[in-house]
Amino acid sequence: MLKYVFKTAFYISVTVFFASCTATKQEVVEQAFVIPDPPQEPKIMHLETYRGESDLIEKSKLDNFLGGDSSFASKDFRKPFGIAAKSGKFYVSDTGMAVVYVIDTINRKVSFLGDRSKGKLSLPVGIAIDENDNVYVSDSKLQRVFGYDKSGNAFFVLGNNEDFIRPTGIAINQKLQIMYVVDTKGHTIRAYSLNGDHLFDIGERGNTDGTFNFPTSIAVDQNSGNVVVVDTQNFRIQIFDQDGNFIHTFGNVGDKPGTFSRPKGVAIDSEGNIYVSDVAFDNIQIFDKTGTQLLLYFGSAGYDPGQFQIPTGLYIDEEDRIHVVENFSGKVQILQYLSKSWKEKNQLEYKELMEIREEMLEE
Repeated sequence: MLKYVFKTAFYISVTVFFASCTATKQEVVEQAFVIPDPPQEPKIMHLETYRGESDLIEKSKLDNFLGGDSSFASKDFRKPFGIAAKSGKFYVSDTGMAVVYVIDTINRKVSFLGDRSKGKLSLPVGIAIDENDNVYVSDSKLQRVFGYDKSGNAFFVLGNNEDFIRPTGIAINQKLQIMYVVDTKGHTIRAYSLNGDHLFDIGERGNTDGTFNFPTSIAVDQNSGNVVVVDTQNFRIQIFDQDGNFIHTFGNVGDKPGTFSRPKGVAIDSEGNIYVSDVAFDNIQIFDKTGTQLLLYFGSAGYDPGQFQIPTGLYIDEEDRIHVVENFSGKVQILQYLSKSWKEKNQLEYKELMEIREEMLEE
C-alpha cells in the first residue's frame, strides 16, 4: 500500500549525448520520472509516452515522416479522451477523429474501431473491455453503446434517445458481467447485462448522497465489486456496491490536496487504491480504497513525463500500468505503479532501481 503524501513530483533531468553513446541504465533511471524522491521508497515511474503510430514505427520510416512524409500523420491522436487497456494493447477514443485507436504495443501497430459502416462512431467517449476482449464504446452524440469483437466487427448496440441522453464513462464488473454506463446529462448510472438487458439505475440529479450532478467517469474494483463514480459538478467521488447501494463519498471543491476542481478520470489499481485525474490541476491524486486518506499526488501543467495537459482518460491495467490520456497535448502517458505484485514479478528490475537510487544519494 502507498504510505506517503508528497506535495511535488520528483523529476531528474541529466544531459545525455545520444549521438555518441547508448544511455546506461543509471542514465535511463536518472532521466525517468520516479516518485517519491529518494530515500523514500519509489511508488510510481514513467514507462512510455505515445502520440499514435509515429511512436511505434521504425526509425527509417520515422525519418521519412519527419522529412515530410505525412502518411503517418492521420494515425496519430488528434483529440484523445477515454482509454482502456489489456494484454499489451490500449484503446483510445478520439473525439476529433471519431474512432477508437487500437495501439498494439507488442506488435507495434495501430488499427481502429468504429471506422466501418456498421458500428460507425460519431463522438466516442468511454471504453471498457470484457473478459473475452470484446470492446465496448459509448458514443455521446449517437446516444449508443457499441460492442466490437477481436476482429473489430460491431456485434452489439445498446440504447436510443430514451435510454441515454449523453452516455460517457463505461465500466464492467468482470465476475458478474454487469456493464455500468454513466449518463452525464441524465445524472444517473445505468446498469446492464452484457446481453443488453437493463438491470437497474443508480441516482438522479442532486447533491445529496447517492445523487449526481453531471457525473463523467466510472471504475469497478474487480476485487470488491465496488463502483466508483466521478461526480464532476459536485466535486466529489462516490462509491457504491455492485448492486448500486451507496457506500461512501469523499472530496469537495477546493484547490488543496484532497479536494477537486474539475475531476474527470478515475481508475483503481490491484490493491484497491483510487486514482483521480483533475483537468484543472493537471494532476492525479491517489486515495486509499475508502477515499478517506490521500496517499500521494503528482503532476502539473507541462510536457515532461509526469506532467500533463488536460488529463481526461485514466485506466489501470492488469499489470498495474497507469494509462493517462492528455486531451490537449494529444498523447498517452503510461506509468507503472510499483505494487507488491509488480515487485514480486520484477524482482531484478526493482533491485536495480533501488541500487541506482542508493548510488544517487551517495553522490
